[in-house]
Amino acid sequence: MKFNFNNLATSATRAFHNVGFQLKKHSPEILVIGGIVGTVASAVMACKATTKLHDVLDETKEKIDMYHQGAEDGQVKSIVDGKVEIVDYTEEDCTKDITITYAQTGLKLAKMYGPSVILGAVSISSILVGHNILRKRNLALAAAYTAVDTGFKQYRSRVVERFSEKLDKELLY
Repeated sequence: MKFNFNNLATSATRAFHNVGFQLKKHSPEILVIGGIVGTVASAVMACKATTKLHDVLDETKEKIDMYHQGAEDGQVKSIVDGKVEIVDYTEEDCTKDITITYAQTGLKLAKMYGPSVILGAVSISSILVGHNILRKRNLALAAAYTAVDTGFKQYRSRVVERFSEKLDKELLY
């Protein structure tokens, strides 16, 4: 028995194109369902991130309170090479440290909520793309219907011209 690679390649190509056609045909539904699932997943991810929010905000508040206290006292404890030292601390140092702390907190929050925000944006985009595909298909369908309707009306007017209105009604009904 001889194995025919030509038939196998043809069958594989045909199956591949059939799957591609089905995906293209059902792409609006796939995009909308994916968008809905992604939106729900995004909400769940945001809720999970919110459970960690309290810890991050408490840590930030403690640091800022420590900086303000150090600015009032004029000195702050600093750990350098494993040794605790008391260092002079000015209002300018306090402002700089608070700015750094806010930037670090913002980065932590972005890491916590970023994935859910990105997933939410992609999900909403997916829904909008699916809607756009359906809108284009409906416009094409309306244009095709208009062309068929115009052609049919022209045909009926030619039948009336050539034969009569009575025969046109007989043919119509």
